[in-house]
Amino acid sequence: MTEALLEVTDLKKYYPVRAGVLRRQVGTVHSVDGVSFSLHAGETLGLVGESGCGKSTVARSVLRLVEPTSGQIRLDGEDITHLSKTALRPHRRSMQIVFQDPFASLNPRMTAGDIV
Repeated sequence: MTEALLEVTDLKKYYPVRAGVLRRQVGTVHSVDGVSFSLHAGETLGLVGESGCGKSTVARSVLRLVEPTSGQIRLDGEDITHLSKTALRPHRRSMQIVFQDPFASLNPRMTAGDIV
């Protein structure tokens, strides 16, 4: 088997919940908790789920637009999890997120089979 082009292992992203006058942390929101997947050449990944389940956070964390709390992101075998913004720039040129608007992409006059 060939090496994965993109490999994400145990990706987590937690956001602190702050309250009070001093803005102390009173809790944590577990936006993404333990996501793992790998993509090989010619494969496509689609994240599907309810609104607010963390799909966009996973995508933004993989591109490092949002810093992951923990986990590992490997692109072409290189660990990009802790690269600086400057070192990450050449890698970002080969990555892209495609957000899908269901109202623009799903034609109600067509069956699901015809759309696919």
